[in-house]
Amino acid sequence: MIFDIKTLATIDLLVQGLLMATVLGAAYLAKVRHQLIRHCRIIRVVVAIQLLIILFRMLPLMLDYLKNPGLFFQTEMLIHHSLGILLILLWVYINLAVMGRVRVLGRLVMYMRTALLVWGLVFLLGLHLYLRIYVLS
Repeated sequence: MIFDIKTLATIDLLVQGLLMATVLGAAYLAKVRHQLIRHCRIIRVVVAIQLLIILFRMLPLMLDYLKNPGLFFQTEMLIHHSLGILLILLWVYINLAVMGRVRVLGRLVMYMRTALLVWGLVFLLGLHLYLRIYVLS
């Protein structure tokens, strides 16, 4: 293997940081510049990249780490994973609502802000897991 597991995890973390910065930039486009179409296109690309990373990098690693003893560690990993699934479901709902395929319950912006908050929480929890696994161990 060209890179060891720690180097790959560090690369993943850097990519996650770039994706988070892109999400924040897209939020700025929607909120301040009122460029909603551009915002949606950027978010769709970011989510597609994120899904690929989840499927091919994070999911296999998570399955290995869940074998690790330690209730707190497993709980933290499962919360991170569950919030990630919630984020994906929110993204699907928001996209279906924007396309007019589902009825919006309340204001759509509320779901978008919730998605941003959840993404931030997932990122911070993932950062904590990275530090625990690769830096503090």
